[in-house]
Amino acid sequence: MKATQVLGFQSTALATLRRPWKTFRDGTLYYGMLKSGSKRHPLTTKQGNKNFYKGTRSSGIGHLDSRGRYHVDWSKVRTYVVPSGLNTTKLKALVSPNSPQFIQKVEGYDDSFKSPELAFHNAVNFIENGPNYSETDLEKEGYIERIVHPKLKTTSNHEE
Repeated sequence: MKATQVLGFQSTALATLRRPWKTFRDGTLYYGMLKSGSKRHPLTTKQGNKNFYKGTRSSGIGHLDSRGRYHVDWSKVRTYVVPSGLNTTKLKALVSPNSPQFIQKVEGYDDSFKSPELAFHNAVNFIENGPNYSETDLEKEGYIERIVHPKLKTTSNHEE
């Protein structure tokens, strides 16, 4: 064997660090043809640890194109047929369509619901009073929940 062949086999430091039996003669790596069987298959249900979620492969209802946009294939979308005669049965919806709509109004915070002060005050109220700290009766208030800055609450109490 000539010395040039040996030097060509280990031409760079990277080539010595790579597993040289998995490279072509020009030094590029190839996969799928290993010493002991092929290892480049997708994992089966028996492989992978307990945290490895493989899914059910049932959620593909479309495909990505070369520009990264997702196109829905509407023949793969699940649709459910309403049973005939459903409107004549005694079954009722869980929520009445006549139920009132709740409205939240934020007063005294600069950025409304996105205000970091509001998040801080909500956390303080939750720690001090628990999850149901509001004593207001929404039915009497017209189903409007007012979230007021504590400084505005103290000034309104001093005025009374």
